[in-house]
Amino acid sequence: MGSILSTFGALAIGGIVASATIVGVVSSQTSPSGESPANVNQPVIQYGSES
Repeated sequence: MGSILSTFGALAIGGIVASATIVGVVSSQTSPSGESPANVNQPVIQYGSES
């Protein structure tokens, strides 16, 4: 009986960690454009620049 409870406890903790990770990734990818590394509407492409 204890092993069943520990299995469900581990599944619950794993689910919480996984959902928190997914929420963090999605929110960082869909943050406002000021915080995003690139802008899809106005891409900046610098060919041959050495800066």
